[in-house]
Amino acid sequence: MNVAAKTPEKPKPRSDVSPNDGWSRKIEITLWSNLFVHLLPSRTCFLTCDKYAELTPKTFISSAFQHISVLLAFLLLGTSVHAQTTKIFGSVTDTETNQSVPFANVVFQRSSVGVISDSVGNFVLETKRNFDSLEVSLIGYRTQTLVVNRGVTEEIEILLSPSSFELDMVEVRPGENPAFKILRKVIANKPINSPERLDSYEYEVYHRVQFDLNNFTEKIKKNLFLRPFDYMWENTDTTEDGVNYLPMLLTESSEEHYYRKKPKSKKTIINGQRTFKFFQAPKIMEFVQDMYIDPNIYDNYVVILDRSFPSPINDYYKRNYNFLLDSGIHTIDGFSCHHIFFKPKGKSDVAFTGDIYIDTSSYAVVQTDLEFSVEANINFVRNYWIQQNYSHVDSTQWFLTKSRVIGDFTVIENAKDMTGFFGKKTTEIRNIKINEPQNSSFYSTIDPVIVLDSANVRNEEFWKLARRDTFSIEQENLVKMIDRMNHDPKWKLLIGGLKFLSDGWFPVRQIDIGNVFTFYNWNQYEGSRLKFGMRTNDKFSDQVKLSGYLAYGIGDNRFKGGGDAAFIFPGEFRRRWVLGASYRNDLFQQGRSRNLVPLDHIITSFGPISGEQKRTMLENYSAYIERQWFTGLSTRMSVFRDRYSPLKQDFRMKSDFDTASVENFTASGLKFNLRFGFGEDELPATFDQVDRGFFFRKYPMLSLEVAVGIKDFLNSEFNFQHYKLKLEYQLRANKVGYLNILAEGGIINGYLPYQLLHVPDGNPLLFNDDHGFNLMNYMEFVSDKYVSLQLEHHFNGFLFNLIPGVRKLKLRSLLIGKLYYGTLTSHNQNGQYVLADGMQQTRYPYAEVGFGIENILKISRIDFTWRVTQLGNSNTLGFIVKPSFYFRF
Repeated sequence: MNVAAKTPEKPKPRSDVSPNDGWSRKIEITLWSNLFVHLLPSRTCFLTCDKYAELTPKTFISSAFQHISVLLAFLLLGTSVHAQTTKIFGSVTDTETNQSVPFANVVFQRSSVGVISDSVGNFVLETKRNFDSLEVSLIGYRTQTLVVNRGVTEEIEILLSPSSFELDMVEVRPGENPAFKILRKVIANKPINSPERLDSYEYEVYHRVQFDLNNFTEKIKKNLFLRPFDYMWENTDTTEDGVNYLPMLLTESSEEHYYRKKPKSKKTIINGQRTFKFFQAPKIMEFVQDMYIDPNIYDNYVVILDRSFPSPINDYYKRNYNFLLDSGIHTIDGFSCHHIFFKPKGKSDVAFTGDIYIDTSSYAVVQTDLEFSVEANINFVRNYWIQQNYSHVDSTQWFLTKSRVIGDFTVIENAKDMTGFFGKKTTEIRNIKINEPQNSSFYSTIDPVIVLDSANVRNEEFWKLARRDTFSIEQENLVKMIDRMNHDPKWKLLIGGLKFLSDGWFPVRQIDIGNVFTFYNWNQYEGSRLKFGMRTNDKFSDQVKLSGYLAYGIGDNRFKGGGDAAFIFPGEFRRRWVLGASYRNDLFQQGRSRNLVPLDHIITSFGPISGEQKRTMLENYSAYIERQWFTGLSTRMSVFRDRYSPLKQDFRMKSDFDTASVENFTASGLKFNLRFGFGEDELPATFDQVDRGFFFRKYPMLSLEVAVGIKDFLNSEFNFQHYKLKLEYQLRANKVGYLNILAEGGIINGYLPYQLLHVPDGNPLLFNDDHGFNLMNYMEFVSDKYVSLQLEHHFNGFLFNLIPGVRKLKLRSLLIGKLYYGTLTSHNQNGQYVLADGMQQTRYPYAEVGFGIENILKISRIDFTWRVTQLGNSNTLGFIVKPSFYFRF
């Protein structure tokens, strides 16, 4: 029998939650299953749960007598019978979509013996009691009752049908949905119930995140690459249903959070943080950090896995959800609460299914369960569930005090049995202090996040106090297993091989060898090019970074090479100094985006699809000192010397009656860089650095560069000043996606050759470049004053989800618009330095527009782009289709 791993059991409503009317478990299950508005009528009518409560004293006594009679019969006739085990296992499936139904209640009828189906709909239920029927229920589905055979083991498939309300089961009254009256009061009281209204607050928070491998099979265990590590399976744990899963990663952190209203200040102190893992995966760790964030239910939209979900108490709640009010009043921690269920209006909407408890006096949120599944247009997520619990602090303010998250992630969301991962997070908030502000100097620090120097070296006693308990046996075994694997030479070799395949670098003790994808390249200047490179890794030093390469062109019979050295000064975390130097003597392509693959990557051997390559030789010396002042602000001061030499096309200067060739140009000077992105960690200062962060950037990113050329300094031939300013911003549009904005402008003062002027980034290659102009050739335009604007609006699934036959493909659409305009002063346009063949200034703005389809097979995108201006050049294309590849939720 092959049963998929079960997600850790989703907590049921608290034990002290009980309806005031005292109805039985049968009524509670019915509320959770059938009484949910599947499609609310557009006209004014509403549904209540009263019809389920038609239990008169007469029927109650009759029912009780029947139960007592049955009990006496068992006592008299069954005393000598030994109890036999009844075991039921199987899956729960949606009859309309044929997809699994996660988190369904599977219980023996008229009992509390039951389980919740896992994230892929599987369940295992076992008992020694004599039950003969099974009841299966879930919000939005009709409850199913099935007869089971006692004392046997059997497999069953349970089919649940989405529920549309049946008129004989509910009472329909004219008027407004009663849930709306309560929700209006919830929204009206948001400013009061939000902690942001307080003059100040502070609290301690503990986070723990664990990732487990699930749905692994014997075939995976016997995999050729994993066979040497049989001991890793010794830590396989078993759920209550007897299903195995393997813990693989564990992180925990202890933090203090501070807030002051006037002047507004937020501060976080990280007292401790640690991670146990046996693999290096920066994107996974970025994802783990994202799980630390607890969504604020009071916001109109909450962000999970980089997607905007409308809160069930959104100011415009009617647009996104159908609601049902449980007619009873419930008690949680002594507070009387309304209980409201909600469900997305559209099956594929990026929205939650769940329920919420609202305090009847303050209309504050007391508890909420939020859930979304494979139906939402989100990649790699089979199911995701959040529970938040709030407490009344000092009889004054409701505060989030506990949060739990369970996510089930896999490559193909619809595949029940595909191997994947459980992500589990627990957050506990305590020692909450209200309106007891610290002194003003405490909030005056610029850095909003402070990591103590001792945060990464805390002892076990610290963590016992932080989490207020010890690790479970499972977690202790996980730590031991990770330590063993990290010291296993065979495991190190396997991880090195995987890294080699992913980024082209292979670790050999204290150095990495690579990039293998640049070891061979062909181009029209060098013919076949051979290259070898190395760099140090953290095993060599976490303060000294060295790298270098040597290349040889068989066609031009020339060596090229380069190297870098950097020293990171010890000091306070996030406030580091870096001293570095670099040297390059290699081919250079002006007007080429750094967002593309390296110039000598093997894929560039295919050459451009329009225009031609126009490379030069560039010998560059530079030395710099960089400072990260606080989280999000980095600066760099550098000295540079650049010497440009021609290859196939000579550099030309005007003489009295003709032009003369120039052997080379040399420019030297000083450069200042600044980058600011609020809250961004590990932010390089360089202007052209491409940020490949996995998740949405919350705040704008600003980059500034000032370069000053000084004649006769290090043999420089020019005086000039170059000012550049760039803004990168991602603007959320919630249900309709998000907008990427990239704006840049610059001014260059001086009499200069085109090598020192601004050339916009063209991309005549086969693959799409987000940061470049995809129908512009290399070195097509030149300017000394310029502005550019690039806009991409990503609709996510907003449009394709409206098409029934297409929405299952989870395709996403986007619109593209790019604009560039630059001018040349007369002394650079008609001066002594001759422009390269085909190079010109923009007579009017260059523009390209298009649309794209992304999330094709979850990893690719295709852009359809039109060039709408500057069409006179015969070497340019007016339309093109380009693919690109990425990984995104």
